[in-house]
Amino acid sequence: MKCEHCGAALEVDQLKQVRFCPYCGAEIEIKEETPETMAGAIHGIAKTFFNQTADKIRYNREHAAEIAEQKRKEKEEEAKNTRKIMMCMMGGLTVLMVIMMVVMRLTGGN
Repeated sequence: MKCEHCGAALEVDQLKQVRFCPYCGAEIEIKEETPETMAGAIHGIAKTFFNQTADKIRYNREHAAEIAEQKRKEKEEEAKNTRKIMMCMMGGLTVLMVIMMVVMRLTGGN
């Protein structure tokens, strides 16, 4: 333990509730560990852990929803682009068929 006033290293006498720093004379309160104070400390740690975990779960859930929405939009855009490509291909095939029909008529069908 260190003195809060001068930073000197202190040896703690567990039997005393109050001690004075031998270097600067500052009064230092030594809190006794009891089952009640330890239970309170454990409760505080558990509550902090629970809150942090709940925050992480909440964040992950919100983030997952954002990712799912982004993926949905990407798939929708991909489907739209695929339809455009298919329409272009169908148009190209239609033009090719028309050209073939014109050639067949001009050549007499041979």
